[in-house]
Amino acid sequence: MKKIVFQNLFITLISKILAFISFLYIAKVLTQSEYGAFVYINMILSLLPLFQFGSMHGAVILLPKYIASDKNKKEELFVSYNSFSIILQAMSVFLLYIIDIKVSQWILLVISINYILSKYVENGQIYLNSHLQFQKANYIKVIDQVLRPIVILAMFYTYKNIESIFIAHFITTFITVISTIRFVKLKFKFSFDKKTLKKIYKIGFFVYLIWGIDILFRTADRLFISQFYDINDLAVYGFTSALAMNIWLLSMSFFSPYSQLLYKAVAESNFTNAKNIVESTNKKLFLLLAVTSVVAVAAYPYLLEFIVHNYFGTYYLFFILVLISIFLSINNMYIYYMISNSRHFILLKYQIVILLSNILLNAIFAYWHFDIVYYGYSTLFALAVYFLLIRRSFYIDIDKKLGPRGFVLENELR
Repeated sequence: MKKIVFQNLFITLISKILAFISFLYIAKVLTQSEYGAFVYINMILSLLPLFQFGSMHGAVILLPKYIASDKNKKEELFVSYNSFSIILQAMSVFLLYIIDIKVSQWILLVISINYILSKYVENGQIYLNSHLQFQKANYIKVIDQVLRPIVILAMFYTYKNIESIFIAHFITTFITVISTIRFVKLKFKFSFDKKTLKKIYKIGFFVYLIWGIDILFRTADRLFISQFYDINDLAVYGFTSALAMNIWLLSMSFFSPYSQLLYKAVAESNFTNAKNIVESTNKKLFLLLAVTSVVAVAAYPYLLEFIVHNYFGTYYLFFILVLISIFLSINNMYIYYMISNSRHFILLKYQIVILLSNILLNAIFAYWHFDIVYYGYSTLFALAVYFLLIRRSFYIDIDKKLGPRGFVLENELR
């Protein structure tokens, strides 16, 4: 596992360095209004996965349980999920043609095809990770995450427009699909097993609600700014937010293999191991976050002055957004445990409360036209409260599961 974690961190480090270079170059070349438009398009694209309605989450949680119990239906489950999710992906693309994202029809077609193909890549990685074939998944990840920023940088350097970025995404995704087919050939069919899909959505839909609320929560600040502020304000907030979110993305790569081990431990009802995985992963994560956050905050002013030559006066906003990335990161292992252990309603209750409170605060800020840093304040406050709530719920539930022996058999939980 140490080898896999090291590989994940190495791949992430290389990809983030390359992505960081391309990100800075794009932010430097585009005007603030152009970059604001780019942020708006990405914001819309980030909301499209909501139309999966939880199929991915149901498959991610159910597949390890099917594998652990040696059921022959594990292949049938994944084939139904893969086929149905790709069809949903294709159907959700039509929303792009309804919303005016201000690109040509040709580029809109490129974005649409890229979005559909990306689902095949995602499903391939889900299959490999569920079978603990992390090495093969990492090969795909190298192509997807390391090649992508290189192609984006090359295309944007040549044409210096937003359209070239989306063409670069399409080229990379097409190459990644070919590499995915090499490692795992996912079957596709137009007829689905209704019982299997029902099982997927029985779990996945509630996780979808949790995940959907999380997406809405993370985009609420930019949605309000895009509607009630100037496009340059959206560019400023989008630039600093995208930069700070790299800390969260680095963390996601770090605990990705550990989350699969956690799903496996819960599927086997080994809650002693589940508790150890969550606690040990978080300890390592805290150290990683401490180092990366200090480096990011210290280097930010020099980055603006010597490289970007823009977005001055955003140091404090960046600091707040870094704290938000930290809370997003340290919440994840607790969330993974809760959703894998059917504690969906507790998470939903907490999330609805913090989402509504965040929207209310954002509405107040928009009405009085407060500085955009206040949107960071409300998000940070909500995430801090959320962290305290889910951490408390995790320890209450895990201690109840452990009991006097520290290992609970599945039939004893029924």
